[in-house]
Amino acid sequence: MLKLSLRWRLALLAAIPLIAYVLSSLYYLNGQQQIVRTMTEEIYDTSNQVNSLILNADRDMYQAFQAYLKVESGTLNAAETEEARKELSENIAQVSERVGKANVIIEAQSLQKLAYGESGRTIEDILGQFQPKFELWSSAAVQAAAGDQHQFRNAEIDDAFKSSRSGIDEIGESLDKHSELTIAAINKQVEQNQLVAFIATTLVTLLLVIVVIITVRQIMRTVRIIVAKSNQVAAGDLTVQRDKNPGTDELGRISAAVDHMIDTMRKLISGISESAIEVSAASSQLTAASQESTEAAEHTAIRIQEVAQSSMVQARTAQETSRAIEEMAVGIQRIAENTTSIAMHSSGTSEQTEQSQQALNMLVNQMEDIRSVITKLSESIHSLEHRSQQIGKIAQNITAFAGQTNILSLNASIEAARAGDQGKGFAVVAEEIRKLAAASLESAEGINTLVAGTRSEIASASSYMATTVQEVENGGGQLNVVRERLDAISIAIEQIANQLHDNSAIAEQLSAGSQQISASTESAAAGAASNLEKTDDVAAATEEQLAQMEHIASSAQSLNRIVGDLEAAISSFKVN
Repeated sequence: MLKLSLRWRLALLAAIPLIAYVLSSLYYLNGQQQIVRTMTEEIYDTSNQVNSLILNADRDMYQAFQAYLKVESGTLNAAETEEARKELSENIAQVSERVGKANVIIEAQSLQKLAYGESGRTIEDILGQFQPKFELWSSAAVQAAAGDQHQFRNAEIDDAFKSSRSGIDEIGESLDKHSELTIAAINKQVEQNQLVAFIATTLVTLLLVIVVIITVRQIMRTVRIIVAKSNQVAAGDLTVQRDKNPGTDELGRISAAVDHMIDTMRKLISGISESAIEVSAASSQLTAASQESTEAAEHTAIRIQEVAQSSMVQARTAQETSRAIEEMAVGIQRIAENTTSIAMHSSGTSEQTEQSQQALNMLVNQMEDIRSVITKLSESIHSLEHRSQQIGKIAQNITAFAGQTNILSLNASIEAARAGDQGKGFAVVAEEIRKLAAASLESAEGINTLVAGTRSEIASASSYMATTVQEVENGGGQLNVVRERLDAISIAIEQIANQLHDNSAIAEQLSAGSQQISASTESAAAGAASNLEKTDDVAAATEEQLAQMEHIASSAQSLNRIVGDLEAAISSFKVN
């Protein structure tokens, strides 16, 4: 039974009640035959009983007449005469008794109106005429037999005897004819019933076969369509076309629900694919922006190193100037040359500082671009998370639908079990529906697993994005610190330039005294040392910024990897 296909199971489901109907029809026809035999036996028994009673009554009447003739013959002695009289009385009593019993049976069977004899009289008329004539003859015969005078031939008594017996034999003829006609009518009616039953059985069988064939074809068509669509979805092909005429029954509603589920999955997978493309593009922009920021930071670091080198040169120059003050005897010309050299270095440092500020401004702008790109990327990831939640809800709905279908199949199995052998076919259908519900539940669980993995990856991407945003904000803060320190360096350089002008004036006015020159030189040395310290701070901030840019690049690569995994997960679905 388990190896049979659904088509044959449905066919057996219809064949069982059809066979039962045919067998019941045969049983009904056989029962009719049995009833006909019983009725025939009862009719014959009734006819035989009445005939037997009438014939015995006629015989008893004849014997009574013979006993009467013996008495009237005058040839008997006293004992024989008494015996003949007794026989006469007994036979007359038996005639009355048997005719009375026959009349009771005739009335019970409503046979009084039968008239199939030669005279055309009914049984009721015959018995009605028999009773007074028989009483007349019997009383006359008994009275004559009781007297002492004997008359062997009494015309009045003889006529009464013949008149009372006339028509008795017609009762048997009427009963026999009635039995034959009744049995023939019953047989004819039975034959008509058998013919009608055979025609009805044939028509019902053909009608049931046609209905079963049409129903099985419709059910198998719907089942084949649902199985084909399920196989395509299981293979990742979501380009399944909707059924144009799903029908309005339960199977049609199941087919429509499967089409709606496939359409919803196709829309969601398409949305996820488009979002993944947008995230991939944003991640590429983020990677490019981080690379540009890294290059700008490296360029800034180079500039800062040059500023540091210039500051070191300034410090050494200040030391040389201090020594030159001690060796003032060398001459004003050497002091003027050193002052000119310091002024040139200060101009170069000022230009480098301006270039560093420009590079820093570019870096700030790039950080703003990075922040904007990351914000868009975060919005895309939130959209992915929202759609993943929608997929999860749909998968839950599919799970609930499969659970309800499983419950319905269980109820159908219970009802089929209650129905006994006639419900085995329904149990088979319920088992098939339960298998479909189990397949739907398995698909929903696969979708839940995929959605859970996708949501986990999206959560990781969201975490990386949050970290990236925080790092970008930290980088912006560090850039602000660098900008502030570069501003301080610019101010210090301007101060150095002013001091160098003062040194030039001091060199021209060397006669004012070496003490003032020494003080100015020490001030220049202190400014150079301060510039050197600030340059070190800027270099440290720049290195920290480089580390942050590398972290941003690493986060962008992780995001690219997550997007790649997401695209690989949805690439197994075909939506176009």
